[in-house]
Amino acid sequence: MVDKHMGVAEVKRRFADVVGEVMHGGRRIIVERRGRPVVAIVPVDQASVMARPGQRLAAIVGCGEEDGESFRELMGSVTLERRGRPPRKVMRSEGR
Repeated sequence: MVDKHMGVAEVKRRFADVVGEVMHGGRRIIVERRGRPVVAIVPVDQASVMARPGQRLAAIVGCGEEDGESFRELMGSVTLERRGRPPRKVMRSEGR
């Protein structure tokens, strides 16, 4: 299902409807302020996955529950490998 984008004012006016759409329809609502996404209203089952520290990044990159452990192992090995290395140089575009 495609995310629905709404402005803050509209969400405030239609809050009960928005909650119903998310709760019963499983739809995610992206709330925008001045055209920029600022927050998402998501069903509880999606929010609980994001709330577990070990699963947040895995959920963002699309790893399922069964991939979670291998993802954590991979990230752990990357972290260990990068320890002790000097920080990377940041490339800035001109005009900044």
